[in-house]
Amino acid sequence: MDITFIAIFVAWAVLVFHYPRFFTILLSAFFPLYLLKFEFYGIPFTFVEWLTYATAFALLIVYRKKALKWFDEFFEGNIFIKIEFWVFAFFIVNVVAVFIVPAEARNQALGILKGWIFAPIVYFFVVKGFIKNLADARRLLDAYLGSAVVLSVIGIYQYMHGILIDNRVTGLFASANYLAFFIAPAFVYAAILAWQNIRVIEMPWWKKVFIKLFRKEVDETNTAFFFAYLGCALITGFALTATNSYGAFIGVIFAAILYSIYHYCFSPWRQNLHSSVQKIVIFAVLLVAFLGLIVPKLDAWKFNTLFTFKDGTSSAIRLETWQVAGDLIVKNPVMGIGLGQFQNEYSAHAEEILGRAPVRSEMLHPHNVFMTTWLYTGIIGLFIFLAILFQVFMLLKNKNSDVRKRLIVVLAAMMLVIVMHGFVDTPFWKNDLAMQFWLIAGCAFGLSKK
Repeated sequence: MDITFIAIFVAWAVLVFHYPRFFTILLSAFFPLYLLKFEFYGIPFTFVEWLTYATAFALLIVYRKKALKWFDEFFEGNIFIKIEFWVFAFFIVNVVAVFIVPAEARNQALGILKGWIFAPIVYFFVVKGFIKNLADARRLLDAYLGSAVVLSVIGIYQYMHGILIDNRVTGLFASANYLAFFIAPAFVYAAILAWQNIRVIEMPWWKKVFIKLFRKEVDETNTAFFFAYLGCALITGFALTATNSYGAFIGVIFAAILYSIYHYCFSPWRQNLHSSVQKIVIFAVLLVAFLGLIVPKLDAWKFNTLFTFKDGTSSAIRLETWQVAGDLIVKNPVMGIGLGQFQNEYSAHAEEILGRAPVRSEMLHPHNVFMTTWLYTGIIGLFIFLAILFQVFMLLKNKNSDVRKRLIVVLAAMMLVIVMHGFVDTPFWKNDLAMQFWLIAGCAFGLSKK
């Protein structure tokens, strides 16, 4: 079997070497392939991780002169303002976090370091170095959107046939939240791109009803793109709603607010109120029809108990989890508890911390991405993680061409979905979600490079 995986590695690397643009873009459609796992000489790998290494290896050969030039220039000037410094630093603190875990948990921590940290960071450098123009970034995001659409179609099939877990769709994942993590930024991307490509034709009102409702926004808009992105937005939006993930809904709302502020206050493409009202009416009609199909079948109990912090509700479980995580942070404020150790610490100490048996005896993550990062990597790791996020959003202030800035705002909105969802759950700390995070960051920094 090891020979088979060597052959796959070599074959993919050869394809990337000869067709670097196509196969680098295609890789971003393969994030869910982390579900396919194998061992290579006793070391566990996921399929997407394997392809990431092969892609990086091939591109390093293709662009070896540029890579050497980048390495020479890295130490020129103030390295502390360079995103590469913070990414390297984040990797180093994760390496340190491996060695503070108990010896019996070391292999698990090493697996997290390799699959959740190292491979996604390698992918970040692949993406950042790969992007030469706006089309490169869009195609990378389109490929990711394609995988989100496929997972959403599976989720819709589950919804239509009643194949649900806790009355929620899960796609190929074990949890509805995992599906929501993955498709929520894709939904935001598709919805905003559909909005950007709307054409509202100025006609008498009676023709608008029977013929077309779209007028040209800018010369670069494309009716075919509008329908393609609208279709993707409807599919991912339907599946996202069926996950019943309120954290994802909150993230989408904040992303919409961010993009609206840009669109109406700063964008060269901002429109008069009349055109915007027409757009909003179109989307509102679609939204009402969309929600009318799906909301009646959602779990009303979850909504009704949203602010009930007892009797085993989702809110009660999160409150318990945050209480345990907070206590562990107080006891381990500097170094944290090490990569992947929350589940073990929760099982061992939750009852002692709470003063009673927890609702759930096991908990994988603290249901908060910032608490998780603090516990896994210590206060320094949390600081670096926040610094990386800060730099992503600071790109909004950079001087870029209008068309590049427009997509950077979309990327910031996608990242905001992850951040806001991260207040009530744990994105990022998972194979595909780490790849997703670094794809967004890589595209943003790739577009902003001079």
